[in-house]
Amino acid sequence: MTDPLDAVSLIAEVFAWVALPAGVLFLAIGIGRRVWASKYRTQKAVITTVHEHDARLRWFGEGREVIEAIAPLTGSIPAVGDARTVWVHPLKPDSPRLDDPASDGRAMLIVGGIAFAVGMLGLVAGIVIPFIQG
Repeated sequence: MTDPLDAVSLIAEVFAWVALPAGVLFLAIGIGRRVWASKYRTQKAVITTVHEHDARLRWFGEGREVIEAIAPLTGSIPAVGDARTVWVHPLKPDSPRLDDPASDGRAMLIVGGIAFAVGMLGLVAGIVIPFIQG
């Protein structure tokens, strides 16, 4: 017959084999997203034209050149001439963001941290339980 501790040890090892690699993967993706998001810089842009679902924005780039891009509208429809804060990545200056990138990757870090912790608990339990039995 199978001892209940053998079943718990087997379940703990399954958690370790599944949750630990998934946690590491989610943590790596979350850290990558946080690093990418940390490079965004804020700029003040001016609305030049407004259409139904998007608006054309203009702002000065790093070299004081004028950059123009189309961004989807979120929230209320702005008027021509309104100023908006945009976030611009140095590698993609023609693609502004209208939302703050400060929260990019946080959900992946939380899920990755939880999965990693569950995997580590499963790993420790899978190692310790056989020693408890005898």
